[in-house]
Amino acid sequence: MSGRPAIVASLVLGALALQPAHAAADRLAPLLACRALGDAAARLECFDRESARLAAPVAASTPPAAAPLTPEQKFGLDTKAVAAKESEAGHPRAEVDAVSAKLTALNTLADGRAVYTLDNGQIWRTLSPGPDLLLAVGDTVRVTRGVLGSYALVLKSGRTVKVMRVR
Repeated sequence: MSGRPAIVASLVLGALALQPAHAAADRLAPLLACRALGDAAARLECFDRESARLAAPVAASTPPAAAPLTPEQKFGLDTKAVAAKESEAGHPRAEVDAVSAKLTALNTLADGRAVYTLDNGQIWRTLSPGPDLLLAVGDTVRVTRGVLGSYALVLKSGRTVKVMRVR
C-alpha cells in the first residue's frame, strides 16, 4: 500500500503541470474530497477512481481553423464539398458569379475536348468536343455561372463554350 500515495502524488503533480491553475483546481476537487471519507476502503476506492480520471488524456484542443477559401477559389467546385468544408471551418459562404483570369496552358484531350489552365490555378474542361476557339496562352478569359449549376468560358470576342471545373 505504500506505493499508492506515490502514484496519487505523481498523478496530481502531472495534472497540475498540464493544466492552468484554475482548471487544475477544478479537476482536483473530486480527488481532494476523497480525503474526507472515514472508511479506509471507500477512501481508497475514491482515490483510485479519481486518480484514474485525472490520468485520462485531456481532450485535445481543436486545431486552428484553416483560412477560408476565397470566392474565386470556390468558384466551380462541387457545392456540397464547399459547404461541408466551410461548415467544418466555421466560415460563411460567399458566392461569385464569374471569374476572370489569364490562360496559362491549353491542351486538347484525345476525344477532342479542350482543357484550359488559368493563372489562378483553376483547370476547366469543355463538356464536349467543339470547334477551335482560337485561344492562345496569355489571353484573358472569363468563366461565368450558368443555370442549373453549369459554367461557360467566355472569350473577349463573346464566344462561349460550356465547361466544368477539373481542379
